Amino acid sequence: MIVNTTRLSAYASVVVALALMFLASCGPPPRPPEPTDLFWPLPPDLPKIQYVKSIYNEDDIGRVYTLKEKLFGKDYLDSLTRPYGVHTRRGIMLVSDISRRRVLLFDLVNKRLRVLGDDGAITTPASAATDLSGTIYVADTGGSKIAVYGPDGAYRTAYIFKGSRLVSVALNEALGRVYAVDREGHRVVAFGLDGRHHFEFGGRGSADGKFNYPLDITVAANGDVYVLDAGNFRVQIFSAEGRFLSKFGSVGDRPGMFANPKGIAVDSEGHIYVTDAAFSNLQIFDREGNVLLFIGQLGPRRGDFHLPGGVSIDENDRIYVADQMNGRVQVFQYLKTQGSTSTP
Repeated sequence: MIVNTTRLSAYASVVVALALMFLASCGPPPRPPEPTDLFWPLPPDLPKIQYVKSIYNEDDIGRVYTLKEKLFGKDYLDSLTRPYGVHTRRGIMLVSDISRRRVLLFDLVNKRLRVLGDDGAITTPASAATDLSGTIYVADTGGSKIAVYGPDGAYRTAYIFKGSRLVSVALNEALGRVYAVDREGHRVVAFGLDGRHHFEFGGRGSADGKFNYPLDITVAANGDVYVLDAGNFRVQIFSAEGRFLSKFGSVGDRPGMFANPKGIAVDSEGHIYVTDAAFSNLQIFDREGNVLLFIGQLGPRRGDFHLPGGVSIDENDRIYVADQMNGRVQVFQYLKTQGSTSTP
């Protein structure tokens, strides 16, 4: 029997090519490339903020599919639905999704996703933060508690605050302290990493140091505590011990004013970033409250927002904004001038 090896080789090549095409078609659909030339402010001004990318799901952090996943898809949901809170530190991005009622942990280094909350320990996570050990603290609004998870994502314990509505959490590890915002109690509660109560400050009102439905909190590098006093349309700054230092902000529809502020963060040079869901933008201030720049408008395009929520800034001055109704986290970079404290 004579075998036509040339023809068999051609058949084999066709089969391999078809198999590769099939596997490629089974993978995630390719996204359009991210722009590399989206900056704020616009030329001729010196750019200070650059758009980096948008994260909708695990694929957007570089997840590599296994052969099984290419053939049959993933056996879990990896997409953001309504991301409200975001916190990023040392390559770990925590996203509190209030629609899924879960905290999605995106490992930006190992390019993997884990989900916190499938154990039933949290009901409505609004905010989360992680310490240097990888321990995760979740402000569970619906459960009136701070839920604590280990670096492996395993539930450890919870610190209960009866009758509270905890909407945000921030850490001062130098002092071994956790700050939690109680929206309904119009206060900030400070407690130890072991859950032991230290002190609290606030109370309802419009005087200095009082709050009206506070929504978010962040701790600057020097230990100062920044509270987004949403119902009073202002930012208040306190010492680490809760002593009032200063404030800025007012209600209005002009740059530098607030209408529906949602999130707050501070970069390495002390600039203050505040999201506003009514304006669909991110405003940047100096410590005195002077508006320096704003980013975004209502829309689905890169750099635009639809009900932006939380904002976080990592140790490399990368800015992460939870873009709720667009179902994504948008990532920006503060273009820090070396040796400078220049404004954005």
